[in-house]
Amino acid sequence: MRTFARFAVISLNVCVALAGSAAPLRDVRDPAEVTRAFPRRAKLRIVNVWATWCVPCVAEMGDLRAIDEAFGPEVAIVGVTLDDMIPGDRAVTKTKVERFLAQRRISFPNLYYVGNADALGDALRFDGEIPLTVIYGRDGRELWRHQGRLDRRATEQTIRDLLRRNR
Repeated sequence: MRTFARFAVISLNVCVALAGSAAPLRDVRDPAEVTRAFPRRAKLRIVNVWATWCVPCVAEMGDLRAIDEAFGPEVAIVGVTLDDMIPGDRAVTKTKVERFLAQRRISFPNLYYVGNADALGDALRFDGEIPLTVIYGRDGRELWRHQGRLDRRATEQTIRDLLRRNR
């Protein structure tokens, strides 16, 4: 019994550690809230629209984490998950997304989009095909857009170029 108890405590500690490594997942209904999720000091603001059921989205998540870690406070990333678009129990689905983010050690903020899909599509000018990554300047002007899985090295070079141009 003691062996099991030790295992349970270790498992609980691992779960707590994993949960602590991910940024909180916040519900968002209004697409305008996406742009308000960025820190003011960020020179470039990256929005990545994704879902756990999207294979290329899952594949690029490690690249987004690396990009986030590489650029520090000059570049801010906010993920917008569309997992709520699939019918089911919202609490169960949201927990699945939180677990996914924790397991992949994603520390940049993520928004759990619960609003109208068409409104988000209109606000971000996309037809729903994900992943979608858009880079905005501090002034809110769109600077770059990519539909589909990112190439990390090419995206990092694009970010470096945009930072030089937007000093």
